Amino acid sequence: MLIPIVAHPLGLNDLFFIGGLSSRQMQLKEALVKYFNSKYVFLFNSGTSSFFMLLEALKMFSEKKEVIIPAYTASALVVAIKKAGLRPVLGDISLKDFNIDLNALDAVISQNTLCIVVVHMFGITSEAGGGLKQRYPQLPLIEDCCQALGNSQVGCLGDASFYSFNRGKNLPTYGGGCIATNNEAVARNIAKLLENIPDAGVIYTAAVELKLFALALAMRPFWYGLLSPVLKNLKERPTPEDFSVKRYTDYQAAVALSLLRRIKQASRLRYYNGMLIMEALKDIDSLILPNISVDSTPAFNRLPIVFKDLKKLEKVERSLRQIGIETSRMYYMPLHHLFDLGYKKDDFPNACYFAQHLLTVPVHPLVTEKDLGKIIEVIKKAVK
Repeated sequence: MLIPIVAHPLGLNDLFFIGGLSSRQMQLKEALVKYFNSKYVFLFNSGTSSFFMLLEALKMFSEKKEVIIPAYTASALVVAIKKAGLRPVLGDISLKDFNIDLNALDAVISQNTLCIVVVHMFGITSEAGGGLKQRYPQLPLIEDCCQALGNSQVGCLGDASFYSFNRGKNLPTYGGGCIATNNEAVARNIAKLLENIPDAGVIYTAAVELKLFALALAMRPFWYGLLSPVLKNLKERPTPEDFSVKRYTDYQAAVALSLLRRIKQASRLRYYNGMLIMEALKDIDSLILPNISVDSTPAFNRLPIVFKDLKKLEKVERSLRQIGIETSRMYYMPLHHLFDLGYKKDDFPNACYFAQHLLTVPVHPLVTEKDLGKIIEVIKKAVK
């Protein structure tokens, strides 16, 4: 038995369908328009592809080349920005909510800034997001909601947002993603670009179907524990230097529709589980927990905990593994340590500190209250 760091309930009823699939993409788009409260939704084969297409759409308005992103986030953002022929510009994160620091942006915004990307890491609403549009009304604001689907406070703060439906996300269809926007001009550009995007193809579609059946099995703690040596190798692949942009498949759309019907319940559980652990650990001085505002209900993809003492972090990591609970360090390095972006190694001190001292624990719907109690007990014992 091993509880995975990220998972989502995925049953056989989500994978078998009666009747044709040809109408499922349109049904999914209509459901997501309603769910996101957006006028337009566009589906692609990944969250990275969705971000790339959004950048391509923004390039049709402007010749500016710089895209501002947090110094600590997924490396795939840098890959997409470079593929679009643009330059990543980094801003340090805040150790309050672990997202980009609003006060760090003044120093990095320039006349060449194309857009600002706010990432809602771990499903937590970025505190900077709400104030950015008022502070910089002339700049397009893009929200990266790849880890935050289910958080109703995100996705509507700027000009457009994008989501991921990959295997470790809050609505997993083993690949896929989307753009949501209320901006008619942006939507028009994306629709124009979409005309030249190829279908996924028969081989890709068949492979995704097989992977989804494997994912449904692997998410269960018994099978995950049994298969973890193999799955570990799959997880530790480096970020690819390039990617292909394709359309979403009809089969994945059908799976997404099935999962979307239960997303509110799953999101409530993610919030409840995360807040239960945070409430139990809130008075421990040797830990830094994310600040969650009273009007925010994050759909935690996982719960981030910063340990001031690295030895205690390592002890918690080992102890939880021994009792069958997987943890993750997430991204081991900030972006300027992964890519040559023209920065010094000691730039962005918060991002550097965070990458070194972070441990994430599972809070997904397959984690039981008994499991949560074990997580709390292990951490308290290690840090006392």
